[in-house]
Amino acid sequence: MATPHKYPTGRADFESIINEGFLYVDKTERMYEMIGSRKFVFLSRPRRFGKSLLVNTLCAYFEGKKELFKGLKIYDLEKDWIQYPVIQLDMSAVKDVEIDKISGAIATQLAGYEKKYSIAANEDLDNGSRFYNIIKTAKEQTGRNVVVLIDEYDAPLNAHLYDDKLKEVKPKLQEIYQQLKVLEKDERFVFITGISKFSQVSIFSTINNLEKISMWEQFSDICGITHEELHRYFEDDIEVLAEKHNCTYEQMMEQLVFQYDCYHFSENSPAMFNPTSILNAFAEGKLNNHWFGTATSSYIIDHLKRHNADIKKLVPKTLFADDFDVSPEEYDSLWPILYQAGYLTIKDFDPQWNTYVLDYPNNEVRVGMMQNMMKYYFPVNISSGKMSMKQFYASLYNGQVNEAFTYLKDFLSEIPNILNNKEEKHFQTILYVMFTWLGFYTDVEVNTAVGRTDVVIKNAKNIFVMELKVDGTAEEALAQINSQNYSIPYKYDGREVVKIGVNISTENNVRTITDWKVEE
Repeated sequence: MATPHKYPTGRADFESIINEGFLYVDKTERMYEMIGSRKFVFLSRPRRFGKSLLVNTLCAYFEGKKELFKGLKIYDLEKDWIQYPVIQLDMSAVKDVEIDKISGAIATQLAGYEKKYSIAANEDLDNGSRFYNIIKTAKEQTGRNVVVLIDEYDAPLNAHLYDDKLKEVKPKLQEIYQQLKVLEKDERFVFITGISKFSQVSIFSTINNLEKISMWEQFSDICGITHEELHRYFEDDIEVLAEKHNCTYEQMMEQLVFQYDCYHFSENSPAMFNPTSILNAFAEGKLNNHWFGTATSSYIIDHLKRHNADIKKLVPKTLFADDFDVSPEEYDSLWPILYQAGYLTIKDFDPQWNTYVLDYPNNEVRVGMMQNMMKYYFPVNISSGKMSMKQFYASLYNGQVNEAFTYLKDFLSEIPNILNNKEEKHFQTILYVMFTWLGFYTDVEVNTAVGRTDVVIKNAKNIFVMELKVDGTAEEALAQINSQNYSIPYKYDGREVVKIGVNISTENNVRTITDWKVEE
């Protein structure tokens, strides 16, 4: 068995990846197709999905560094390898900068190009004028039109999406972006990446011929890793990981698919693996929540709170493309920002109505979302209760319901004010977040022919049908399951059906689960 690769985790510099022998999944053929006869291109993808590597690969290509591409598809496709002047700006470097220092941070990037082209520094000029001079001078000195690459153009905007400083950030970026249209005749190619389409920052409002390829089927796999690429580039790595986890190659593939796969960026997009997650999984030898730990943005949680999101009913959601592929200025619902940031993805498409079904892409994102929401529903440090949750999971997974609910009771009793809200739906939400975070398939308020089941939990062995009572009795809850035949829909599933009646007390001296009744 071959030695696993050197994984470029945390790296986005194409030149160093190639020169230092790190693994590179060849996207150059698709990149070559994208360049084609196009001049202005915008690509939206979630954070940590390979946009910056694509930008740096484009930079090396347009700078004519042919030897870096030896062995890659574009090496034979490109015949001329013309060297163009390239201006590359990374706006992610500006997103955490204080408002009054944003212009200075951008100016620092511009200063490097002023030095390169021997442009005298003039602090009296705004960044827009400096950017204009750089492009004009670069063309004059090289005799070639300029390539402009702007990575994460919206990072400073998203950082202030929900505070009163957004209106101060926009002008600082607009003075740069508005030059792209003004200098069109001096530009060979302009490529812009980001997460969202802010319609009021010059790029989308002034560049009329900007091609937004984010949902084009042709380029749906330009970032990320397809199934075919995973097998082609990582076959030995999958074997090593499978051996470490004492399973077969096929079983490890199933686990990788469940944990990291199933991003779709168009109606016929191939299923895409998150590259950050895949590379870190192979590097560490563990199938942890790698992307969610590095890509979670506070503004996503703020967005859910602002819309008073019912996390139980977040997915699946059917929408027209215009309802989720929109500018943040038009965010009047939960789903657009969640799709654009990678927390939801396209899972189905109805060609008759031109509608899309959005859902969590994989287990990593689903569980990661619940872990973040735990902080919202459990406003204390729950670290001390994690062992109880681990024991609850193991017991419930093995069908030891009484033991499992003892752990759950202890966990909830340790958290003050958990039951301040005495509504049954509040406790449904708490259980939904907890059970989903633990990795169980969980549904709430499940419609049946005669009513709604409060909570249904599924694993490989069992289906647990739960009815909740607040300040009632477990006997009443179990009786309702039986009288309303809530378990009937699962009779022929093949898994053992377990009925559980649960009572919750909201009294100050109790405030947890008090009793439960189980019937198999």
